[in-house]
Amino acid sequence: MYEGIRSPAVHIPKTMSDLVSVITRFPNATLWAGGTFIMSRPDYYPARESNNIISLSEVADLQRINRTDRYVEIGSMVTFEQLLQVGKQVLPALMYQTIEQSAAMIIRKQGTLGGAICTQGVRLPLSGTLAALEAEAEVKSCQGPKTETRWVEIQRLYDRSGTLQLKKNELITRIRLGLERENFSTCMIAGNPMQNPRETVILSFACSYNQSVISKFKLCMVFPASLILIPQEIDMMMQGTLLPLTSQQINRVIRSVMEEILSAGSQDNPPIQIERARSFIESALHNLNAQSLSER
Repeated sequence: MYEGIRSPAVHIPKTMSDLVSVITRFPNATLWAGGTFIMSRPDYYPARESNNIISLSEVADLQRINRTDRYVEIGSMVTFEQLLQVGKQVLPALMYQTIEQSAAMIIRKQGTLGGAICTQGVRLPLSGTLAALEAEAEVKSCQGPKTETRWVEIQRLYDRSGTLQLKKNELITRIRLGLERENFSTCMIAGNPMQNPRETVILSFACSYNQSVISKFKLCMVFPASLILIPQEIDMMMQGTLLPLTSQQINRVIRSVMEEILSAGSQDNPPIQIERARSFIESALHNLNAQSLSER
């Protein structure tokens, strides 16, 4: 054991007001959701410096799922397993697929929605999927007796390198998703973002169309340790495009995304990561073509 080690104090608030009070009193404490990422880090405990811990597990407001005629709102402490139990009638197919692909059974029971999008230093598949679905996050800022709440698009929670932009006194309380469903969606993952983030690639893609005419085209590419890319101009470029896409249109999308990836500094990433990204885009667009043709 380390000499002079200090065990962390664990705070377990029961209500949102208690949580705000604790965060205000201990601004450097670690917010503990499911703990699946934190506990997987090497030498997490024991450590010479142990921050206080604020457990979110008993705050009931963070564990609710509500549905209106326009949205479904999911508390940040809802687990992956609870989300899968809600079913595809409520969850977008892309979100359901992402959870199934990216989390083993033991992780699903403990991992939480908020924890998956607020991990420090690495971006996990749900961040890209929620960005592709144009989800919003409710961010609560705890500043003494005053609190401020705002809704932020998921993609704006991160800079282009994927670094989380939340401040120490801020936390995510809910995620909001529209009920409109995409005609085609897919999540592709190669590698393991927890064990080998520099070679892992994650693609989340959602497309809506009516009578073979594209109305929404949302693509999100994630390199867990260095990049989260949502190319807005491609969405605009593809709106009004007729399906199936031609080989020239597919090549244009691939070329545009790859140029953005390389301009973001990802040329320093391993070649396998760059090639996986290119092949994922190509595969997703061909699958989109296949579905559109099968519906004729």
